[in-house]
Amino acid sequence: MGIGLKFSYLKKFFSVFFIAYIIVIGTKFLFLYYSHDTFSTFSMQKSIWAIFLGYKFDFASSAIVAFLATLFDFHKKFFAWISSFLLLMLFFVEIGDILYFNESSRHIGYEITDTLTDANSLFMTAYSQHTVFTLMALLVALLLFLLTFKWFAKLEAVEVNRFYILKKLSLILLTVFFIRGMTQHIPLNPWQVNQIGESKLAMLSLNPFYNVVYTLANSSKKLKPLKLPPVDNETIQASLTELYSNHRKTSLSSALLKKPNVVFLFLESWSGVNLKSYGFKKETTPFYDAILKKSVHPKAMIASGHRTTEGIFATVTSFQNPLGKSVAESQLESFEYNSIIKVLVKVGYQSAFFQGTSKETSGTGSFAQSLGFQKSYGKRDIVKRLYEENSWGIYDPDLYNFAFEHIEAMGQPFVVGINGATTHDDKIPKGVESMKFVEDDTKNRQLNALHFSDKALGDFMNRVEAKYPNTLFVLFADHCGGVKGSSFENYLIPFALYHKDLKPKAYEVYLSQRDIAPTVYDLVYGDYHESNMSFSGKSLFSDEEFFADYYHNGVLGWVEHDTIVEVNIATNQNKCYKIVNFKDQETKCQDDIMAVKNRALSFTKTSQELLFNGKTEEFKNYRNIK
Repeated sequence: MGIGLKFSYLKKFFSVFFIAYIIVIGTKFLFLYYSHDTFSTFSMQKSIWAIFLGYKFDFASSAIVAFLATLFDFHKKFFAWISSFLLLMLFFVEIGDILYFNESSRHIGYEITDTLTDANSLFMTAYSQHTVFTLMALLVALLLFLLTFKWFAKLEAVEVNRFYILKKLSLILLTVFFIRGMTQHIPLNPWQVNQIGESKLAMLSLNPFYNVVYTLANSSKKLKPLKLPPVDNETIQASLTELYSNHRKTSLSSALLKKPNVVFLFLESWSGVNLKSYGFKKETTPFYDAILKKSVHPKAMIASGHRTTEGIFATVTSFQNPLGKSVAESQLESFEYNSIIKVLVKVGYQSAFFQGTSKETSGTGSFAQSLGFQKSYGKRDIVKRLYEENSWGIYDPDLYNFAFEHIEAMGQPFVVGINGATTHDDKIPKGVESMKFVEDDTKNRQLNALHFSDKALGDFMNRVEAKYPNTLFVLFADHCGGVKGSSFENYLIPFALYHKDLKPKAYEVYLSQRDIAPTVYDLVYGDYHESNMSFSGKSLFSDEEFFADYYHNGVLGWVEHDTIVEVNIATNQNKCYKIVNFKDQETKCQDDIMAVKNRALSFTKTSQELLFNGKTEEFKNYRNIK
C-alpha cells in the first residue's frame, strides 16, 4: 500500500479542516465589515489582531466539522456529500450570527434552540430586512457547496481494514486536542475570549459556530429563573418605592477622594463567624481587626452568593445573582452589565484581576474581564514563589508579591481585584508555625490558614500604602467557606473601607455586597444618584436605610436593621429572627411581616426578571430617585 493511501484519512481530515478555517476567517472579516459601527473606535490593525486571536476557537470549530465528515470517509461520494453539507452548515451558522448580532448586539448562544424552532420566521425576517446580504449569502453558499463537492469527490475513499479503527481513534485524539485548545490545560469555553481585555474586541475573537456547539453540548446548564411566591405589580411598585425613597441629600465633599487608586480585596472564604470583630472568641485576624478600627464600616456585610464569581458579580455590578447560581459560564454572561470597574476604566484607570487559583477556575478570570478588568492573572502566571502550592493554588504572599510587581508597572490611577487561595484550603506553608485557636483539629487548621492570610494581607497593604498613599482599600470576603451554622451565618462576611484620608466611622447597619459599588462610586465621583446608575445597592455615604438579601437552599433571606425574614419560596412560609451579637435568634414574626416580605419578594422578582432578560440597566427606572 502506498504512503498516500496509508495517510489518505489525514488528507481528508485536513482538507475539510482548512476549508472550514477559511470559511470561519472569511465570515469573521465579513462580520467586522457588516458590524463596522460597533468596532469603529478600534484601528483596523487591532480589529484584525482580535480576529486572529480567536484561533483556538476557530481551530476547534474546524476540527469538529472535519471529524464529523471523516466518519464517512469509507465511501467516496458519501464523504463528498456529507463534507460539503457540514461546511455549508458552518457557513450558514456564521452568516446567521452576523444578522443576529446586527439585531441584538450579541452572538448566538443559548438562543440557538429558539432559532431552530423558529427557523422559517427568522429566515423571512433576514430576507426582508437584509435582502441583498441574504441573497448574496445564498449565492455564495451554492457556489461553496458545488466547489467543495467537486473537490472532495476527487479524493480516494479510506480503505476499511484492520487499521481502520486505529485511524479513527487517532482522529478522535486530534479533534480532542483542538477542542481542548491544543496545549491549554482545560477545555475551551466561549467566555475565555474576554481574556482579550476589551469586551467589544472579544466579539471579534469568538467563533459563533463553536459558541453554538458549546451551548448545545451544555444545554442542561442553561439557567432558568426560580419560581417565586406571587406578588402583584401594584405591591412591587409600592415596595420598591419604600426601599429607594430615602436618599440622603447631603454634600459628599468631606468624603470625596481625589481620584484614588482602588484595591478590591476579595478575601477568599473569610467567614465572619471566624473573626473576632464579628463575635469569634479568639483573635484570628489581628491585622484586619486593627484596620477595621481605622476604617469606614458597617456592623457586617451579607454575601450575595457562595462562589467567587457570585461575589465578583454582586460587588462590581451591584446586582443580585441568579438565585443559588452564578452568571459566570451561563447564558447570562453574554449580556452587558454596568460595573464600577468599567466606570473607572472609562475615565483612565488601569485595571487587572489577580487570583491565587487557576484563572479559569469556574471561569473566574474571563468573567472578571467581561465585567471590566482589562487583564487577569492566575497561579500559572506566577513563577517567582516563596512557598509551595496548596491544593487549590499559591499562597497569598506569592500572589500579593506578583500583584505588587504588576501594580508598579501599571501606572496610576489603577483599580485591581485580588482573590487569594490560602483560605481556599486549610493548609499553611511548610515551616510556618501553627497556632492553637480551638481544640478541633480540622477547625484549627482552617483558622491557621485564615491567620496566615491575614498576615499576608497586612504586609501587602502596608507595602502598597507606603508607595501609593492615595489608595482606597476595599476589604471584604468573596463568600463564606466552611461554615456549619445557620443560613445567616453562611453569608456573614467582613467589610471595611480604608484610606489614610478617610475618617473612620462605624455605621450600625448590615450591608449587602451590592452596596460596595455605589459606596465606592460616591468616594471617587460623588453622589451616584446624580449619575442615574443602575445599581441595586446603596451607598453608605448618600443613603440612609439599607437591606441585604441571601438565598440558601430554597430560602430567600432578607435583612433589615437587626431583623431577618426568611421566606421558603416553594411553600411561601416565613420565619423571623433577631440578630444579637452577630447571631440570629428565631423570634415571633411581628405585625409588619407582610410589608417586609413584600419588599423581599418585590425586589427579588424585579431583579431576577431583569437579569434573565438582559435588562439590568433598566433597574434605575425602578428606583425612586428625585
